[in-house]
Amino acid sequence: MFEDKTLHLSGCPVIDPRSLQRDSHTRLAELREKHPIVQIGEGQFLVLRADDVLPLLHDPRARQLEGPEYIALNQVPEGLTSQLQAEFFPFANAAEHRHKRALFARVFAYSEIETRRALVRAAAARILAGLPRGESLDFSMAFAARMSAQSVAAVFGLPEEDAPHLAGLVKQVARAVGPIYPRHEHSQIEEATEALYVYVERQLQERLIRPREDPLSKLVKAWRSEPDISAGSLILQIIGVLVAGIGTTSTALARSTAILLERPRDWADLRDDPALIPGAVAEALRFDPPVGSVTRIAAEPLEVGDVLIAEGSALRLSLLSALRDPALHYAPDLFDIRRRDNARLHPVFGHGPHRCLGEKLARIELEESLAALLQETGFPELLLSPRLEGFGGLRRATPMRVRLS
Repeated sequence: MFEDKTLHLSGCPVIDPRSLQRDSHTRLAELREKHPIVQIGEGQFLVLRADDVLPLLHDPRARQLEGPEYIALNQVPEGLTSQLQAEFFPFANAAEHRHKRALFARVFAYSEIETRRALVRAAAARILAGLPRGESLDFSMAFAARMSAQSVAAVFGLPEEDAPHLAGLVKQVARAVGPIYPRHEHSQIEEATEALYVYVERQLQERLIRPREDPLSKLVKAWRSEPDISAGSLILQIIGVLVAGIGTTSTALARSTAILLERPRDWADLRDDPALIPGAVAEALRFDPPVGSVTRIAAEPLEVGDVLIAEGSALRLSLLSALRDPALHYAPDLFDIRRRDNARLHPVFGHGPHRCLGEKLARIELEESLAALLQETGFPELLLSPRLEGFGGLRRATPMRVRLS
């Protein structure tokens, strides 16, 4: 157990971030009750209370962390992974962000994604039909990761049979997005990033030679008409979307399914009334979000709680803490599929111009996967429940095992 340092800055305690990696909800609740903000490193602060976190998501005084800053802040070694972090459009502001994001806006338009709901449901049913019954299986890899990879692949028009390969690579690269870069795993992360690069490059080359009627071909066509970014940058954008789309949703699907299986009455209620499924999904995302925090940079000196933050400081806005804040939700530690105080615009997807591009697809994946599980599998036996580890960035799920009936 790591102990807090005794140093305080204007009433702001300095916390060893490693102490927040496990049992994060309990530790953050203890800190949130006493402090609106804590310091977790040189020039780095973790904002804890909903009254501060939510406004700062779209406060112009707190700008989006940019790629080179993310690399420096997390001490990411030089390589293709750091290039991905430097280039990927969420790590940009103003015109650069708008321009790169616009390439994908049509592919991920709400109306376009909604037309794929039936395909997502059918894919979930097919995967479940091929899984063994009556024996222990790794739910995260056998279903959750495959389901997310297959859904994102379908949006781009990638081969369905490539989904398991993509899921494995994304699991490795997703480790690069967090408040503490796992330097001891850098070689594996770099290898997976390189493999994704080769895969995406080959898919683009095929469509440049023989265009198809799929979203990836349309994306390449739009890029060729206005090639304002390099081909390498385009490949990195696509890799980033794959990692963000597959990594977060597969983690959310595993954890939300486990939460519901731990509550047999909720599972039965959802089977009886599928109209409750969207609310259950929203509540699972609040109760244990796959994204622990988002980072902003103080564009000018600003005050958070009673602490004056210097310009250029990194503000890690803790969704993990804010979504369990009693000032935002009644009985925040209670999981309630009928909860009425979840916001229509769920904070887990961000806010403003940097709101998650794949929000609609993520919701559809989670809702239709859960609907398929309820319809096709009865009541799976939860043999090993996963935990989400980490307090920031993309959180990692521990193994989950179930027995399907």
